Amino acid sequence: MAGEIKGLDSLMAKLNAMGGNVLDALGTAVKITTQIALSDAQANIHNRTGMLSQSLVHGTDVEHTETSVTGTVGTSAYYADYVERGTKDEFGNTRNPPYPYLMPALNANKSTFEYLAKRELKKALRKAAK
Repeated sequence: MAGEIKGLDSLMAKLNAMGGNVLDALGTAVKITTQIALSDAQANIHNRTGMLSQSLVHGTDVEHTETSVTGTVGTSAYYADYVERGTKDEFGNTRNPPYPYLMPALNANKSTFEYLAKRELKKALRKAAK
């Protein structure tokens, strides 16, 4: 979920200059957002057996690089993409309609992440200022 938060660069620079950790603050926001997105994706699944919902996983360990933080919501079910996007036969006709569950969860939580990122960065800034 890529997005832009206005004033984020300035806030990050201030926090880094004060000895705070921007990636830790963003990591908290990513972790919370992935947990919420997981719940939303499970609620969006067109369930027949419940196996797809149970196969959804999220990264409880947020991945950090030097410049980014990544959280993942996904599934190990081999047929998950067919449910999300539907299927077509060899002539291009729809065999099974799509029942999107991941993309709606992603789209619904963009603003959640922005809110949480701002909140966590402000907390980290206040903590570093003390």
